[in-house]
This record gives sequence, C-alpha cells and structure tokens, in this order.
Amino acid sequence: MLDGEFAALSKGAAHGQYAFWLGSGISRDRVVGLDGVLAKLLEFLRVHSTAAASCGYRLALEKIIDMAAPSADERAGIDLAQPASTWPSLKSILKRLWNQYSAVLSVEIPGEKLDYLLWVGLDFPHTFGAQSADAEHLAIGMLALEGVVTELATANWDGLLEAAMQELGYDGTFYRITVTGEDLRNPAAAAILYKFHGCALRAISDERYRPLLVARSAQITGWKSNETFKIVRDQLGALVQRSRTLMIGMSAQDENIKHLFASMNAQKGWKWTDQPTPIVFSAQELGDNQKNVLIGAYGEADYEAHRDEICRAARLQAYAKPLLLGLLLHVLAAKLEVLASDAQAANLDQAARTAIAEGIKSLRDRVADAGDADRPALARAIAAGLARARHQLQNGASAVGMQTYFPLDGEPVHRMKNKLALKSSGQREAAVALGLIGLEEQAATWVSTIDDPADPRTGALRLTSTNASTRIFFAANDDTVTSLLDAGAFDETDDDAVVICSGRVSERQQRSPSAAMRSGALGPRYVAFGPMLGGAADLDELRDQFRGEVGL
Repeated sequence: MLDGEFAALSKGAAHGQYAFWLGSGISRDRVVGLDGVLAKLLEFLRVHSTAAASCGYRLALEKIIDMAAPSADERAGIDLAQPASTWPSLKSILKRLWNQYSAVLSVEIPGEKLDYLLWVGLDFPHTFGAQSADAEHLAIGMLALEGVVTELATANWDGLLEAAMQELGYDGTFYRITVTGEDLRNPAAAAILYKFHGCALRAISDERYRPLLVARSAQITGWKSNETFKIVRDQLGALVQRSRTLMIGMSAQDENIKHLFASMNAQKGWKWTDQPTPIVFSAQELGDNQKNVLIGAYGEADYEAHRDEICRAARLQAYAKPLLLGLLLHVLAAKLEVLASDAQAANLDQAARTAIAEGIKSLRDRVADAGDADRPALARAIAAGLARARHQLQNGASAVGMQTYFPLDGEPVHRMKNKLALKSSGQREAAVALGLIGLEEQAATWVSTIDDPADPRTGALRLTSTNASTRIFFAANDDTVTSLLDAGAFDETDDDAVVICSGRVSERQQRSPSAAMRSGALGPRYVAFGPMLGGAADLDELRDQFRGEVGL
C-alpha cells in the first residue's frame, strides 16, 4: 500500500509532513487495553461489593452494568458471587461500554475522591507504570530519531514511547513531554510529545500531575475550557492546521479531539482534495467518531457530496504494527536512495541510478518478509543492526552489546539531497554498495542475512553463496578501517571479512607485515569502493568489479 495507493502518504511522511496522533491501539499488547481496563474495574467493584443495600461499590457496579443495557438473559447470567471473567455476557457488556469509558470512570464511590475508580480501582501506579516498549513504540522512536516525525499527540497515559526511546539509547530529554503549557517552557528537544490526557509516569512520581489525568466525562468536556490546558490546546489547534494528520490506534471518540479537528474547517484549513491526504486513519473500517472528525474538518457540505472519496482516501487498512514498521522501512530505504543518488559516479546514468534504488528496495522487502512473523523482534533487529553498521561506518566503533541507535540522518528525506555534511560521511558510497548487494541478491549471486548485532565481530551484513560466506563491513575511510581493526571487529587473519571502504584503502600489510604470512591466511578483502564507483564505465562494469572484489 505504501508503494501503491498510499504512495503519496508514505512520501509525505518521509518528508516530515505528518504529525502522528496516537491512541490506545498502539499499546494493546503492553498495557491493558480499554476492554481490559473495563473488565478490571468490574472485577474490582464486584470483589468489594457487599449485600448491603447502601453498599457504594455494589451500587456503582449495578450502575455500570446498566450502562451496557444487558438483555434479560444477559442479566440473568451475571452472578456477582463469581468472577466477572466467568460471566457469559462479559464480552458483550465490555463492547457496549467501550465508547462510554469516560462515563464509567465518572461513577462515584461515596466518600472517595472523584478519581477513585481510576487511581485505586484500576491500581493505576502498577497498571500504567513502567513497561517494555512494543514494536509500535520502537518504530515511532526511530522515525523520530530520523527526523521525519517531530510532533506527536496522544491520549495515552502510558510511558511506552519514553521507554522505547530509552531502549534506543536516548534519555528523557529527546521528547519534550507536554501536558500543560508550563511543560512547553522546558529546554528544547528534538520532538514534542503532547500527552494531552495526562502522563502516567509523571502522575505516579509527582502528585501535581495526578489531577491532570483526563479520564472522566466532565474532564473531557472541561478540557476545552480548562485554563490549565489552554496553551497546549492552542498548540494542538495550530498543529492540525500546519501538519497533516496520521491517526494510529485512535478511535477519536472523545469530544475534545473532534472539537480540535472541527476548528480546522472553521479556520478554512485543509481541504479534502489536498495532496497528500490531510487526515488519514489506520483502520480497517472508519467508525462513526472518525467520520465525525472528517465532517468537522472538511465541512458537512463537502463531506456529504464526496463522502465515498473522502472516506476511501482517509482509510489506510493496516493495523499499527505493520503500518509503523512499513513506514520505518520506507523511510530508511528512501534515505538510502537519496544518499546513493548523490554519490559521485560520472558514468552512471539515470537508468543505472534507478536500478541501484531498486536494489535497495529489494533489501527493504527482504527485511520485511524475514521479520514479519515476530514484529517486536523485527523492530529491535532493525534498530540494533542499523546501529552496529552505522557506528562501524562512521566511527570505526564496534563495542560489545546493543549500540545506541544511529540514524541515517536527523532530517527528513528531502533535506538530505545535496547536503554538504553528508559528502565525506561515507554513507553515499555505502548506500550504492547496498543497492549493488540487493541487485546481486535478485540475480541469485548470494543471499544476505544478519548475524547477532550484539556481537562486536558482526558486520553490517553476511553474504552467502553456494561456495562461501562472508561478513560485510562498511568503513567511511582508511582511518575508520584502522579503528575497526583496533576495535576487534575483524583482524588481519580473517578470511571471512570484506571491508567496503567509501574512500581509498592503503596497503593493509604495512600495518601487520607478517601476520598473514605466518598463518598462511589470505586475510580480509579490502574494497576501495569510492574509486571503483568513480571509474566504472557503466553499471554492468561496476557490478562485475564489485562481485569480483567481494569474491564469493
């Protein structure tokens, strides 16, 4: 879809044109989902209920069950003496309560604080405390580090986006976490994360943030006029005007969200005909709340006249995990294509450049196919594999363990073209080499895989033919090659290492004049790829020389 029907969206995302609006759907496999929250609350009230007519817990439980309007048969199957999980009608009840969660959390227990059901009933500090990031959060973190998403808005309380950034090697200063206007006055950060319904980690660690958890109906309604949130409200209103919106895992059921997007039309903002599409939902089918967002944003008249076209363009039928991983792979490949297109190679025409780009895409698709069975593992493999390769290429470093994520570039794709800072980075030549590797894989010359990214002797790739297997290392220049030797990534006796240097390579034997002679080993193969690229008469000659140097 990202290469076809939604190619304009994927290009727009790679160019930093979309702000991400994130809902509970991105955290379902890590934090208890809304249905789980409701089930947990029902069980809490059931356990604390007594037979007394005045029991506040029992009255609250009965009130919430009534909200689901159970049939007589469903009501008969509810046995308060048994765990809620055993009720035959539980799934149906939870489904009907889904869009009423704020009303459910508004139910009061006499003598307790208004947020009692949220804080105590759901055991908030444990339910929404520290958790391990999932594929969605890691993919979003890498997209943020690559500079293509710099503003995110979420109704989620959890700290999974922050956990992902920590796992990628960055501290809490990368995201500017914003709940109130005061938070926006903190030091500048690479990306702003608007947690407009509150932040669990802050609420747990700082009592001042507990009242800022927006959950109850009165809070959601009041958010639109609460002075505490005015600056954030204004910033989000401006965000929907200046950036396109990609909603992921969000049903948009809350009135304050719909109100924000209705202001788009009131201020003569985006039109439904604008390209790429201004508002897109990651959803199999659009729900009424999502359609109401489109009506509010584009106006009733335009929506009514063009509803089928508007809804078709706004519905990207992919769930959060595949969509975010797909976008990440698209962005990385698009950046590599720009790098490859800027590499100095006077004799490579546009057809050759296009073929190299296709080689990069073929590797992208191999990664997707290879990792689709375990998407969290795929996200971590992308992060670790790219980090290992980038630290080796740029710094000649190859330390033990997982390395800090090293983005291809901290700016969107279009701002990388002809960027002076990239000229001597070695990345342009390395990107061309990756394209050639992909082309040769398509031709069945070899198969590419990766080894353990935590192992300091792992290269960027492993290439395997019918005759041999070799590790591929990328190095920006000759000094980087020396640093890789010093770091122990490979040594002068390793026959299974190919080092692709973006520049010239000095005679390696000068550094270890007798090591290979004593052992009889041929040692690593060093490829001076920059000069090869500059001297090749055409793509066919370049491929022949490259295959010969790799030696498989």
